[in-house]
Amino acid sequence: MLLCDAQPAPAQFKQLGPKLMGTGSVGNAIQGFSVALSADGKTAIVGGLSDDSGVGAAWLFTRNRDIWSQQGPKLVGTGGSAPTQQGYSVALSADGNTTIVGGLRDAWVFIRSGGAWTQQGTYLVSTGAVGNRPASEGRSVALSADGNTAVVGGDADNSGAGATWVFTRSGGTWTQQGSKLVGTGASAPAGQGIAVALSADGNTALVGGYGDNAGAGAAWVFTRSGGIWTQQGPKLVGTGAVGAAQQGRAVALSADGNTAIVAGLRYAWVFARGVGTWTQRGLFDAGSVVGAAKQGVSVALSASGKIAIVGAWTDIAEGGALVYAIPAPHNVMSK
Repeated sequence: MLLCDAQPAPAQFKQLGPKLMGTGSVGNAIQGFSVALSADGKTAIVGGLSDDSGVGAAWLFTRNRDIWSQQGPKLVGTGGSAPTQQGYSVALSADGNTTIVGGLRDAWVFIRSGGAWTQQGTYLVSTGAVGNRPASEGRSVALSADGNTAVVGGDADNSGAGATWVFTRSGGTWTQQGSKLVGTGASAPAGQGIAVALSADGNTALVGGYGDNAGAGAAWVFTRSGGIWTQQGPKLVGTGAVGAAQQGRAVALSADGNTAIVAGLRYAWVFARGVGTWTQRGLFDAGSVVGAAKQGVSVALSASGKIAIVGAWTDIAEGGALVYAIPAPHNVMSK
């Protein structure tokens, strides 16, 4: 079943230069475990969580026409709980001058000035985590377009219930904004925070919880008004899946926050917001893909919310990705 037409990758796509491999790595860094790109496509960050025996690191690259070059040495944040596994997740501001690097316990912010990158403050210190084991804060990260709002997911908090923390920047100082975000209606251990996304203005956050309801999965939307975060509507659960779909394993938002994709294993759901209410608009089904494609292990949306790309990492042997055009509401095929 395919409710939104798949679009083949345009023939004019080309690789810009050789693969990006950062210098200064120690051991098997697994560079490329996470990646992010600035809005103009001229700054890229590549995470390598296993660098230096699990300390982890991230590498910045900049583009001049079609030539990419590494900008400065690898980024390794100070502080945090070892092994930090920095580079498990990464995000960039729209202008590429602020980046957040997540590990499996903490997250770090770096800023660029005059082509040089420096850590901004200490690692992000949150409050409200529950349990003896680390909350896995940094498993997922996202930044607003201006880089002044960050969300950090921790799917292991409170024995796997999971949570998400919001931080804001003022005058170069980062502070937690409000209490941790935990969506209502969850069936523990939901793993909330395994994936997070943020609208361009930083006022809408989407949080995935792939373990909810015995692996069916779900996602939660939170909105900010006057510095206060509240859940918007009930949890999002897409229809049409078979088995433990793990919805929320990956999530994405359009720039205005009005279009959301919630992906699981094989399926990806599109939701649209209208006057504070979210409704399902379509379903991407990997049934037409060869083998158990596990479509939905990763997902991204264009700023307009009209184009989606969905990773299918076990399609045949090589894996791949599928690109979809999301039709206007009046053209959506319904079940």
